[in-house]
Amino acid sequence: MEPVNSQDGRQTCYFLPHHSVFKETSTTTRTRVVFDGSAKTSNGLSLSDILQVGPTVQQDLYSIEMRFRTHQVCFTADIGKMYRQINVHPQDRDLQRILWRYSSDEPIQEYNLTTLTYGTSSAPYLATRCIKKLADDKCQHPRAPQMLSNEFYVDDLLSGTSTIEDAIKVQQEISSVLQTAGFTFRKWASNHSTFLDNIPRELQETQQTLSLDNEDGVTTLGLLWNPTNDQLQVKNNTTQVQPTISTASTKRKVLATTALIFDPLGLLSPAVIAYKIFLQKLWQDKLQWDVLRPAHLQQEWNQLLQTISNLSQLKINRKVICSNAVNTHIHGFCDSTERAYGACLYMRSSDSNNKTSCELLRSTSKVAPLKQLTIPRLELCAATLLSKLYKKAIGALNITTNESYLWTDSSIVLT
Repeated sequence: MEPVNSQDGRQTCYFLPHHSVFKETSTTTRTRVVFDGSAKTSNGLSLSDILQVGPTVQQDLYSIEMRFRTHQVCFTADIGKMYRQINVHPQDRDLQRILWRYSSDEPIQEYNLTTLTYGTSSAPYLATRCIKKLADDKCQHPRAPQMLSNEFYVDDLLSGTSTIEDAIKVQQEISSVLQTAGFTFRKWASNHSTFLDNIPRELQETQQTLSLDNEDGVTTLGLLWNPTNDQLQVKNNTTQVQPTISTASTKRKVLATTALIFDPLGLLSPAVIAYKIFLQKLWQDKLQWDVLRPAHLQQEWNQLLQTISNLSQLKINRKVICSNAVNTHIHGFCDSTERAYGACLYMRSSDSNNKTSCELLRSTSKVAPLKQLTIPRLELCAATLLSKLYKKAIGALNITTNESYLWTDSSIVLT
């Protein structure tokens, strides 16, 4: 930040309220400053109200995580303080003004923030557009542009290759390209120790050598990935859920607690559908948001709530394709009941020795509509859900499969 020249007089400006937050689980910057660009001014508008948000220039989280599961050698990293490496034009810095003093003995001063700032609505687009610009400009490295365009989610890289030699080469290429713009990769993690031997210790994720626990894995965009065993776990929100066991007795608290289960790949769909069905019951009873639930619903919810902490104990293999695969098939299944319907995809692969692997790739589920439908119609809904799931998965994956099969036990659907 830079001090404001008092001789210039008060120009059109915006003062950003700010405060610190403490994130104990962070392995790098535990104390961060949060700015509030949505705070209203005297004319009723905030900075966020007058800023363009910008379009999405990166691929969605679903596609990135799907591809992440197909690599033999995978790695993750993030850009250190990405926003702070991007300068804001001097003419716009008056809209990022703060009040600050370094001690209570000093007078309050006015400063303009000179770089992109957390809490402003345009910052995510401007930062990700810089990454996209690097991909468009730096084409002397063959694979770096593709990774910059398709393997980033904000400042996180999730990618991989088929061999350790390729992974090391790609890491060097993409780090070199980012360094030209002042971006530095940190918190490198990989399922191969040989890959990490070429990276300075201070730039590696410190948690990767710890034992297999939820808190010991590397947080990968809402999933926990333990590089040592190359397994995925759902992010552990137990500490947030436990205090609500005795108090989650309204529809508002049920919805807030259910939202803690973050499962972008649908690996927990068979369990999560139970919470969706329960939420539907609350809507059927037409309860207000903050009205206490009947005793029978409270008892059912308490039983569901006790199982949330158990979900984080599940371990799922990250890699869905076996090594040196010569055949890969996708098998999809769909089915329905009166209460809900769902679909899932499995990746089946085999090598030249006929060693076969079959892993859950993706699944999803939906509750049946409140207006009662016949089972054949719900089976058709499930088949439609599977076809959409398959189409999106094929679009996200960059692999060639030998054959695909979509299965249903409903003769009406097949007809």
